[in-house]
Amino acid sequence: MNVFQSSCCSILGALLLFLLHGSCAGGDVEVVHKAVGDSLDLPANHLRGNLVEWKFNEKTFAEYDKDQFKPVQPPLFPERIKTNNDHISITIEDLKHQDSGNFTIVAEKGGGSQLPTKLIVLHVHNRIKNVEITHKISRLSKNCTFHLHCETTDDLNSSYSWIIGDQGKSLGPQLNISLHPAESSRVSCTADNTVSKKSTEETLECPEESKYTSTELWLTVGISILVIVILTGIIIACFQWRKRKGQTESEAGITVYEDVKPEAPAKMQRGE
Repeated sequence: MNVFQSSCCSILGALLLFLLHGSCAGGDVEVVHKAVGDSLDLPANHLRGNLVEWKFNEKTFAEYDKDQFKPVQPPLFPERIKTNNDHISITIEDLKHQDSGNFTIVAEKGGGSQLPTKLIVLHVHNRIKNVEITHKISRLSKNCTFHLHCETTDDLNSSYSWIIGDQGKSLGPQLNISLHPAESSRVSCTADNTVSKKSTEETLECPEESKYTSTELWLTVGISILVIVILTGIIIACFQWRKRKGQTESEAGITVYEDVKPEAPAKMQRGE
């Protein structure tokens, strides 16, 4: 069995992380992946007595000053923020897709000096529930080439990996496999979006090459059906002909008899 595929590696994630580090020199950067409905904790690391601000995409949505939280208007996460005075933390509950973005925690010491800023890059995903494998088959010589595609509609940004029989793994949603006639292979595809993963598998089999082409096969089937129809018509016609012939002969054999009365003998003359 030959396995061949085309795959590419993306470095966008590494570049993004590098840029985030550069933009927050002296601070902490954390990339967090959450599922829809999860919660996000944003602790201020017990910076009691300091001014602390929580921002989402550079917009302040919570403040802590003089040992208490202050309301911020308008609220960015109405009815979904939970505060904790003991740990000086904010929790955003029931996360949604639109909550994906950059969260920053900015703290100042007395005298206006700023502490290192903490950046949390949040990605909110759907949980993967269904994965499907679709394929098309083409023939090169006698071998079958399966063009496989793995997909989930739950999260279009999912990553994919394959397990091909006992030949190891392959990355990416596309996979091509070549099999000899009567050869089979089991493939498994896994979709992963860091908060959930789901797998499905399928058994591929290359059928023996038919001695007929598809056109010849359909022509043979059509001729066979036509012959059956003609023979059926002939049998029905013969049956009807014999039935009519039998009725004619029966009618011709009927004889009508008339009653013939014998003529009375002439009366004898008187005296005879």
